[in-house]
Amino acid sequence: MAKGAVARDPDRFTATGQQRLLESAARGDVLDDNLYTAPGRHGGGGAGTTWLVGSAEDVAKSLGRYRALGITHFVLSDTPYLPEIHCQGARLLPLLREAVR
Repeated sequence: MAKGAVARDPDRFTATGQQRLLESAARGDVLDDNLYTAPGRHGGGGAGTTWLVGSAEDVAKSLGRYRALGITHFVLSDTPYLPEIHCQGARLLPLLREAVR
């Protein structure tokens, strides 16, 4: 096993969506304009497998493209949690609200 890799239980069930994310991560560290996949190599394929990285405008643009594909729910979080949630509420959510009007 590579140094820093997470041991995976071969008998552990992997959800289809998580498996797709891991397969996407195998294609490279950055997909689309700002979809960063490297966390998936370290988190065992669980939560936080991918990140949207960039300005509020960049992230809003990417979420808009995913919405156009039919994705209707997103989990928005980051660390440190409270400061990042405040930032998302102040900068990102107004852009998303404007886009759906």
